[in-house]
Amino acid sequence: MIFRDTSLKKILLFAFLIASFLICGEKAKRQTLVVISPHPDDAEASCGGLIANSVATGDTVIILTMTAGEIGIWGKTQSEARAIRTDEAQKAAAVSGASVQFFGGIDGSLAVDTTNTSKLTEILLKLNPDVVTATWPLDVHTDHQAAGLLAWRVYLDRRFTFDLYFYETSNSPHTKTFQFFPTDYVDITEVIKKKQEALYQQKSQGPADWWGMYEHMAIVNGYAADVPYAEAYIKARTYSGMGGRPGVTGKTLVRQK
Repeated sequence: MIFRDTSLKKILLFAFLIASFLICGEKAKRQTLVVISPHPDDAEASCGGLIANSVATGDTVIILTMTAGEIGIWGKTQSEARAIRTDEAQKAAAVSGASVQFFGGIDGSLAVDTTNTSKLTEILLKLNPDVVTATWPLDVHTDHQAAGLLAWRVYLDRRFTFDLYFYETSNSPHTKTFQFFPTDYVDITEVIKKKQEALYQQKSQGPADWWGMYEHMAIVNGYAADVPYAEAYIKARTYSGMGGRPGVTGKTLVRQK
């Protein structure tokens, strides 16, 4: 079709440019979120709401599981437990629309050394994330401590521009992340049920016995954020130490330019 009316062509061209600008702008807002999870169930327990919110906005979410929880099932060999928990991790990620990758560490033996730092660096260089979350290093579990410190080491590499946020954990009967003072909250009110559904795919870990701890954490954090349910995070800041001052409440963690 040939348009002879130049004014009409100009109008159509302008409309096309506006539509292209809006589409490109929408795509530009989309991010890649990497959740560094020490064990297969930590991502959903601590960041399940953020994961669901991020996927809903069109973001790509990758759960990087540092170990396969090989010693986490009583009466099973490490290879048997690895197979079971790998399958559970994939099913849990699918509930929220995330994908899962495995770092290759061994449950209970994740080390903070140059080898693992280099390995994590190479993985994140390939994934090129906008936002990364990891366990707060002052935690009661050694794998949680290691995952957080490895993330911190990589974050200091000048080749990266991602924002790093630490998340909290809780363990039965009542041990929790130490000295965790949030800088940011994520409103998970609309996805609290999806978070629970994803976590419940980790059947070998008996999530029904300890989901209540994380639900109560979400209520307490929600009270602080003035919403029914929230997850809490500490934003890493190289110029003021690992944590910063209180920030804002949102539905996702957006990289700040």
